[in-house]
Amino acid sequence: MPTITDLPDELLDEITHLLPKGTLFSLCTVSNRFQPRATRWLYRSLALAGNGETIKICKALISNKIAAISVRKVLLWPGLAFSRLSLTGGPFYLYLSAFYKLLSHALACAINVENIRLMFPYCGASLSFDACAFKNLHSFATTMEPHTLASFVRRHPQLQELHISPSDIRSITLSEFSGISLSSLNSVCLPQSLLFIISPDAPLRSVLSPEIEDDNEEIPQFIRHLSRYSTTLTELHLCRPHWNAEVLMHVATLLPKIKSFTFTRMAPGLHDPANVAFLEACETALPFFSSLSQFRIEVARNRELSGFTFVSDYRCDFTTVQMWGNKCPTLSICAFPSGTAWHRIEDNVWMPDLHHKAAIRWFFEAASTDQFPIDVMGSLQLFCDSMGKVDTLGLLNFRSPSAMESIGLYHQTEEDESEVYSSDSDENDVEIEE
Repeated sequence: MPTITDLPDELLDEITHLLPKGTLFSLCTVSNRFQPRATRWLYRSLALAGNGETIKICKALISNKIAAISVRKVLLWPGLAFSRLSLTGGPFYLYLSAFYKLLSHALACAINVENIRLMFPYCGASLSFDACAFKNLHSFATTMEPHTLASFVRRHPQLQELHISPSDIRSITLSEFSGISLSSLNSVCLPQSLLFIISPDAPLRSVLSPEIEDDNEEIPQFIRHLSRYSTTLTELHLCRPHWNAEVLMHVATLLPKIKSFTFTRMAPGLHDPANVAFLEACETALPFFSSLSQFRIEVARNRELSGFTFVSDYRCDFTTVQMWGNKCPTLSICAFPSGTAWHRIEDNVWMPDLHHKAAIRWFFEAASTDQFPIDVMGSLQLFCDSMGKVDTLGLLNFRSPSAMESIGLYHQTEEDESEVYSSDSDENDVEIEE
């Protein structure tokens, strides 16, 4: 009787691709025929938490060539475990230095990696990239201050995405980046002082600025530098501690063809009086945009408050979004500091993200008081009567990310979660070999 071992190699590869990580791990121990195929998908995408399981994975990459060359994506996000003040000695510093050394060795073995994200708080020690060179690397992101970052970037001129957002820009020696010109970049997150490494010929489409200090000259310089890419740049996201109305006109006049513009205020204050003044400045600047489709004015909030809005917020923002829609006909999505988000369904008819309870309450209130055009009311009535099961307007298809998600450069999608070898367990401490 034929068994699974009689299947052709191509079909076995397709089967192992569909298996969950736990099954792949067990499959590695079945036979010599299954082991390389299971290993290929088991280590293809790694999510590392900086714990004992991470150390085991690093050692596996060093000792197992098949595992190392199978890696395509690496995400290192240890969270609070390493969020300590800079140290220059002591057991924690020694452990961290040894961990960095092991991690650097493991990364150097993963020669086929395409995407690296190192979301690691700076704790005094530094990760060396001296031995790392990846011919297929197209995306690199880090919040670390590795002392060999400049030479690493120089060795990878093929990078298409580069996100560098250190906790302290002074920790990076800017002179080391002199002479670097990346001509393939289409997405960047760089401080203003590092924009010079983007080649004038780069097909730059997306820019996210790290938090820029309250310097009235720094933002205009940042926008003026980006204006050289005005023919290709379509997405801009600025993060600042506080609002600055002058920024809007700089963007509107120097980057008039931008399609997606987000301004996130990092300082808390959902109902700060300054929000009103800034929204008025937005209304003044909107007519100067010729292609703006998405406009998000947000206040960074913690995850517990990310979906916390009131019906009164929707009443107020509904009036505002209608005025904005008239001033900017290309506008299709808007988000406000209060947390409400809207999308245009036709002409100047706007609907909120109905995945929030307050939005649903406002929606039924507005529908019952005829605040929508007559030609839309029939579809809305059918939507209400069926409790959302008949959605001819696609109201439930629109879902706006929260403020925290919108500024999270390295959030995981559902696809990521299904692919990643997760190392959530911290059950066993693993000794790091010096």
